[in-house]
Amino acid sequence: MSTLTVKNTRSKVSPGGVITLPVSARKALGMKPKTGARVTVAVKGNIVLLAPAAADGGFRVSPKGQMEVRGDALRVLEGGKERHFYFELDDERQTVALHPWE
Repeated sequence: MSTLTVKNTRSKVSPGGVITLPVSARKALGMKPKTGARVTVAVKGNIVLLAPAAADGGFRVSPKGQMEVRGDALRVLEGGKERHFYFELDDERQTVALHPWE
């Protein structure tokens, strides 16, 4: 299985830039249950890519999957229809791609 697309209209960026990753996205990133993690955030065109980071780098993801998105990544996600986005999960590469709704 290469990638899995999760199109859920409930996924939305808050006005403060906080998003919540579902359990499937946290598993794709290799997060353990009930523990937080750190991820790198990269913008590639109109897509925001998340990947696991070292213990001292990247952005913090809480044990419940909440994280704050800033800068270019926030602008990309806010550009979607009513700030909604959907996920593309890749378990093999341990990456999550966030696509804004058109």
